[in-house]
Amino acid sequence: MRICPALRVAVTALLALAASGCFNAFNVLDDNFRPKGRSIAVLAGVPEDANLVVATLVTEELRKQSRYQVMSQAQIAGAVKPYPQLIKGPYRSAYFEVDVDWKLTDKQKLASIQRALGVDYLYVMWAPTAVSSGGKGMSLHLVAQLFEFPGTKEVGQGAFLLYFNKDDPSNLKKGAGEVARQLAEKTGMLGKGR
Repeated sequence: MRICPALRVAVTALLALAASGCFNAFNVLDDNFRPKGRSIAVLAGVPEDANLVVATLVTEELRKQSRYQVMSQAQIAGAVKPYPQLIKGPYRSAYFEVDVDWKLTDKQKLASIQRALGVDYLYVMWAPTAVSSGGKGMSLHLVAQLFEFPGTKEVGQGAFLLYFNKDDPSNLKKGAGEVARQLAEKTGMLGKGR
């Protein structure tokens, strides 16, 4: 089966648009939110390589783009055993799409992890499913929540899709940069000059 050139161009443009950061990856739940603390840890909520890679990239980008004191993935792994580990996330099922239900997150487990890390905020990212497209391309479905401590108060969330090519992960890095920018901007912690 041949795909007509016009359709191929349209699909390529759509994927490039999605990968370029024209997506809404994070929203605060209260427009009046002001951060009370500065320390944050980005957690992979699923013990899969793709989830850890995205959490690592967002950690690096958040360090560059925000005024948060961002805990490294190595520090997290040293304090939380095992890491990454499965944390019940805000979804009922995840196949080709993620059936999101924000109330399902295991807040008790997050409170325990927060006590081990001693940070003010946990930004937890779940990548429960990925869809391969054409052999080398992949769409990674993510859901994420930002919690403030003490109290395990949910202050933000997002559900989004990151597309990347296995031979060229630059789109994944750009997407992680956009997630970090939105998180920092919408919580009032965007770095100076940004």
